[in-house]
Amino acid sequence: MDESVESLKKKLAYYERKLSLGEQDVAVEGYAAYVNIVRQQVEYIKDFRIKEHIEGKKSESAMYDRSESIWKNLPSMISSMNSLKRELKIEYDESDGKPKQGMTSPQSIS
Repeated sequence: MDESVESLKKKLAYYERKLSLGEQDVAVEGYAAYVNIVRQQVEYIKDFRIKEHIEGKKSESAMYDRSESIWKNLPSMISSMNSLKRELKIEYDESDGKPKQGMTSPQSIS
């Protein structure tokens, strides 16, 4: 029953990943990926100029059409992102510089 510290560390890392605990939490990583997509869309829309993309042939306005679908869906994506943040109890840890999932208590589940 004498397992080395290194062996125990490997087992712990395995089970943390398997059970989605610690920094490998898939929910936190998924939320971070979702935030990244929303940020990219916001940056794209900030630089988008409507007048540059609505003149010309219909086939040339594909960029406008795709951009329009982004800005129309952006409010619901932001709302979904904020709801997901509350649901997962994700808090930004300033000392660490990364989002972390808050603790779940029996009271918060019920």
